[in-house]
Amino acid sequence: MTASPFADIRQLAVSPPAPGPSPALEQGGRLAEISAWLTAWSGKTPPTVNRPVVALYAGARQGVGPRGYARDRLEAIASGGATVSRLAGVQGAGLEAFDLAIDRPSPAFDKPSMSEKEAAATMAFGMEALAKQPDLLIPGVIVAEAARTAAAVCLALFGGEASDWSDDPEPVATAVARAKAEGMGDDPLEILRQLGGRETAAVVGALLAARVQKVPVLLDGYAACAAAAVLRAVEPTAIDHCLAAHVSPAKGHARLLEILDKRPLLALDTVDEEGVGGASALALVKLACEVR
Repeated sequence: MTASPFADIRQLAVSPPAPGPSPALEQGGRLAEISAWLTAWSGKTPPTVNRPVVALYAGARQGVGPRGYARDRLEAIASGGATVSRLAGVQGAGLEAFDLAIDRPSPAFDKPSMSEKEAAATMAFGMEALAKQPDLLIPGVIVAEAARTAAAVCLALFGGEASDWSDDPEPVATAVARAKAEGMGDDPLEILRQLGGRETAAVVGALLAARVQKVPVLLDGYAACAAAAVLRAVEPTAIDHCLAAHVSPAKGHARLLEILDKRPLLALDTVDEEGVGGASALALVKLACEVR
């Protein structure tokens, strides 16, 4: 029997390495918590952040958002005109933007987003963010209406009403109902294949590679947190290396963070999904390195 394309992904997820010891710091509070988290996952005492990387995965879906949205955003990032470009530059962070075949959009929500083979290959591609050996990874997405995909994934994973997860619940509920009718079941990787875009799959891959390599992660936005939820559903400890950079006003994001037990570092009144929250929280993480 031919092994499932997801077999290697599951194998990586179910046996993650344990974090190292973290110090008991004299000064308490949130900065001390962040410092201890960095020490545990980086193995450095005192912790330092010298090679942070913001990794953004650009995807597109048929019939969702303005035509050419992802291409326009990629061009803005390349030219240095995007907000995340300036935030990353100020803090000395690397910025990588990956084009996930945006000229060949994923199907609309009335069809599965990917085949199992494509989903596994996209997760493997997402792992490339670790090629430059960052000591802190900030994964995010570039895609029109990112919150809709995140909401659909969360509804399938955690249940409830579509209105719990989205300000536009009808298409979210319809997408999940369609996937269930086609036998989606409760396998988190199948949920990812059916409802998550390529950008979601790539973030799952990046998170998994970071976990295996014990690289700490700041989750940027609702979409990245939804990807983390998929990975946690495969293995409950698989996102222990992650902190939530911020909570956005997007419907469902705060609810998801409560489920994941991730208290956000910042509460930014922005729904940007393009690394803005993660790059902003990076400043706080760097300050935490000074706590002794």
